[in-house]
Amino acid sequence: MSNTTSASPTRQLAGRRIVCLLAATVAAVIVWLIAHTALDIDLMTKAQGGGDPQEIGLAMVIGVTILVGLVAWGVVALLDRKSPNARGRWTVIASIIFVLSLFGPLGSGQGGSSKVALLCLHLVVALILIPGYARTARKD
Repeated sequence: MSNTTSASPTRQLAGRRIVCLLAATVAAVIVWLIAHTALDIDLMTKAQGGGDPQEIGLAMVIGVTILVGLVAWGVVALLDRKSPNARGRWTVIASIIFVLSLFGPLGSGQGGSSKVALLCLHLVVALILIPGYARTARKD
């Protein structure tokens, strides 16, 4: 006799979103490692107010990716509860925010190689989170 239980749909969605968040974080770490270690690029941003430039370290990449992923998760969950066609709305909202996020590295990246590396970080996270979370959102 089999004693298997299937997970609730909510738990399955949460599991898929966790995997998506972890994949985005691992991908961001890989991009950072390639840029920092293999290509010897110091990921630096100009400081606000003309202070010393700020280095974007591995801990910051991990922390920001997880924070962005959790905020995105919250937006998808809210759209699932409150909006028809949550999948389509999520994709549009997230894509607009992604495009706007590119102004950060373009405006504050310190040097061309740093700007490119930071843009790649934004891109890889968006390429995982946007379609990954879209697959978990209600289609209606």
